[in-house]
Amino acid sequence: MKTREIIKAFPLPDGKILKTINKEACEKAVAQILKGGKEVVREIADLILAPGSGDDIRPRHALHATAIRVGGKGKRTEREAYSRDLADCLANERPLAVKGFIIRQLQICAGSQEAKKIAPFLINPDEHIYEYAAQALQAIGKESINHFRKAYPHAEGAPKLTILQSLGVLEDNKSRDFFLQAVKDQDLEIRLAGLWGLMRIVSAEDAKLLVKQSSKESGWARIKATAYCFELAERLTANGQKDDARFIYGQIKQSRLEKGEDYLRESAEQGLSLVNQP
Repeated sequence: MKTREIIKAFPLPDGKILKTINKEACEKAVAQILKGGKEVVREIADLILAPGSGDDIRPRHALHATAIRVGGKGKRTEREAYSRDLADCLANERPLAVKGFIIRQLQICAGSQEAKKIAPFLINPDEHIYEYAAQALQAIGKESINHFRKAYPHAEGAPKLTILQSLGVLEDNKSRDFFLQAVKDQDLEIRLAGLWGLMRIVSAEDAKLLVKQSSKESGWARIKATAYCFELAERLTANGQKDDARFIYGQIKQSRLEKGEDYLRESAEQGLSLVNQP
């Protein structure tokens, strides 16, 4: 059966609402897509257009539905094959927005083998594709960390921030130097991401730096940075590193003297009380 015939099983919306869905027909179509392998997946991807360029509801629905179906229990073989074939479509000439859609489907089903095909988009600032790539790699998990590490030195602007935040999400201890460099950055968002990253990896040796840098910030940034200090103190306490946690609470209590910071001093006092409990 030809690809265009297969995807006819997926309904077109009545207005903006899908009112009628033939589940059995859709399931059969997914099975045909998987059976057709790389060729059928590529042909469906070729039918997807840049936003505003035409009607491509069915091919989009087809790829998305298949990505969901292969995620089920006991479908490892199908999932690996489909993810591989779908990731291969990123190498073809097609609009960046379409590649972004493909990456979002890979976020659902891809494994570590597809990470290297997604990673090159981490530093591309256009069409938000760096965000989609980062989300897909985060979904893959810690196997993708090295791709973030390699990309970070080459990234600028929004992609740089997104990669740094991803390293924090994945709690990558080996990225400590990146976080330390970020704390010194002129860009506020990068500085905060650096502080957050140090908190995420529970870096006790950098507790003094977090407290010092949070004191330098003002306004909303000062509040956020102080919150990261509290989070680090809580994590250190949970790890049994009470002396380090006590240092953070004590420093915040002594340094938050500006108008409206009473609640921060009170929070620090509560933290000290909990840390000092036997």
